[in-house]
Amino acid sequence: MPRTAVTGPLLVSAAVLRELHREVEAVSPVVGLIDGYADFMRVVMEAHPLRSRLWAIQQEVVLRLEETLRAETGAADDDPLPALMAGQLAWIQSALMGWIGAEMVKGRKAAEVSRGALALLDDMEGMLGEQVLKYAVREG
Repeated sequence: MPRTAVTGPLLVSAAVLRELHREVEAVSPVVGLIDGYADFMRVVMEAHPLRSRLWAIQQEVVLRLEETLRAETGAADDDPLPALMAGQLAWIQSALMGWIGAEMVKGRKAAEVSRGALALLDDMEGMLGEQVLKYAVREG
């Protein structure tokens, strides 16, 4: 994805939520919103090696996000906050993808699932406190 100029403060959580909203609104295959996704998920769920690899990828993403947050904020190695924030952001993505996958496996159309996913994202955002929503502010 090309980088664009950012003006004003950059909030990590806001950026993640904004990108997820954008992908869901666009009914993007990136978030599993593609007709036929149910067949793909059935194959993954029925194959232990594929499920294991999916889990490993998810863990790697959380670790890389923690490292990025630590570097961006200048947090000390013993500061738990970057790991906690990475976990919160991973929870949002994981919960959203899990819900989308479950709905797609039911045979629903991607455009229909997209609308419910937007409401779910709004609910998840409402559950986040100010400390999460305003973490890692960077002037751009």
